[in-house]
Amino acid sequence: MRRKSLGDRARLAPFVPYLVALARLSEVVIVEGALPAAGAPVSIVGEYRLMLKIEVDMSAERERLHKERLRLEAEIARAQGKLENPAFVERAPPLVVAQEKERLARFRSTLEKVNEQLRQLA
Repeated sequence: MRRKSLGDRARLAPFVPYLVALARLSEVVIVEGALPAAGAPVSIVGEYRLMLKIEVDMSAERERLHKERLRLEAEIARAQGKLENPAFVERAPPLVVAQEKERLARFRSTLEKVNEQLRQLA
């Protein structure tokens, strides 16, 4: 957090335990002057600047995304299988077929996002 006055630390310190508890933060650092260059998102709240610095375990995140990709690929295969089955398409109510098409589109869209995240982590 940053504000121009010198009493910021004394003014903000009583709120740190609340910030930690409510936002589930590991720590709050009150910085006098400019915020460090961390490539983290910054939000301006009143006269203060809040910077959210997130440390991510890259290997764990890759693993999580890989599992999600496998799950989505399985869901896509299952939905495609239903929609490619003439018996399902002919016998199922039109609403059910439409819902399955929507599910397939959502899974594909989510898979694209997961693949993009994996590319960014590579």
